[in-house]
Amino acid sequence: MRHLIIVGGGFAGLWAALGAAAEIDAAKRRDEPRVTLVSRDGYLVLRPRLYQSDPERLRVPLAPSLEPVGVALVEGVATAIDPDKRRITVSGADGPTTMTYDRLVLATGSVVDRPPIPGLADHAWDVDNFAAARAFDRHLAALATRPETPGRDCVAIVGAGITGVELATEMRQRLAVHVGAARAGDARVVLIERAERVCPDLGDAPRPLIEAALDRAGVEVALGCGVARIAADHLLLDDGARIATMTTVIATGLRASPLAGALAVTRDRRGRLPVDGALRVVGVEGVFAAGDIARAHADGDHLALMSCQHALSMGPVAGRNAARDLIGRASVDYRQARYVTCIDLGPAGAVFTRGWERRVEISGAEAKAIKRAIMEQTIYPPIGDRAAILAAVRAETTR
Repeated sequence: MRHLIIVGGGFAGLWAALGAAAEIDAAKRRDEPRVTLVSRDGYLVLRPRLYQSDPERLRVPLAPSLEPVGVALVEGVATAIDPDKRRITVSGADGPTTMTYDRLVLATGSVVDRPPIPGLADHAWDVDNFAAARAFDRHLAALATRPETPGRDCVAIVGAGITGVELATEMRQRLAVHVGAARAGDARVVLIERAERVCPDLGDAPRPLIEAALDRAGVEVALGCGVARIAADHLLLDDGARIATMTTVIATGLRASPLAGALAVTRDRRGRLPVDGALRVVGVEGVFAAGDIARAHADGDHLALMSCQHALSMGPVAGRNAARDLIGRASVDYRQARYVTCIDLGPAGAVFTRGWERRVEISGAEAKAIKRAIMEQTIYPPIGDRAAILAAVRAETTR
């Protein structure tokens, strides 16, 4: 029986598995090919929400979405790919094992791009994945019992992209959960950005609202400077300024999953794999890629971003095309003309933009309600019986 393997249990990987299952069902091929999802564990982590408090609630089990549509789940980490022999090595609880495939979809996402700053590995936190977000939340909780020192109640966030801004504007609320409102109100929150503007990749349209929100949240912004060194109780900026802090958080952008390096192809500066319109990896037979690991064109002018929004659309296309390859149907191209952003701005609400020029359409409390709906409804996977899940997948792929 032919075998389609999807590696990665994030948004792109889960939706690739569901897209493949829907394609096989539509072709009336319920028994063949079989579909397997390889995931680090049995959960989908709601990664876009990890800037929020209480990360324990920010993941959902994969099985209720996979089992009804006949997708097998293997828990483990893919560590090697042999595209010539069409097999992967997966390290699980019982050690490494080899799995063979006829078609492979790589959807292992991305990792935080860690700059070579001395002390970063030992003294910095991030919210890049579930384990990191949980460790950071426990660190914030531990601050409640620490003796007062100059840096105890200071949080320094390095990187003023979307994640950095969402963390910064949310930080006093997060601190209040653990150390109380009074200490949270007196805390120092510093956002550090090497560029001369916050959210440098978002353009000018939403920036005044973002800057106003940072000011309202009491966030100090240090622009045009980098971090020279991080220590347990302070960090040094490259201009020599010293910030006393016991909490440095890295939000310095993303790089494609290291698994991309297992394929002998030329990757872009973020480590992403080159793919064609059908999301096949260029130069590697039988392998597709989706989500943050793929350098894909959303339209004729724009590359898909390393974001949940694009992963949710790329995943089903890659899964469908891998299945179509196996059942002898023509592939479909990935295209995503609709592009929006919705950035949480803490007490200031949120800002919602549309289009690649990021036209501001809604802000404040109304945009916050949209952000909440996205985070608490839209990004959650379909569950229920087989018919309900397949209907949800088909609705998503024809949207």
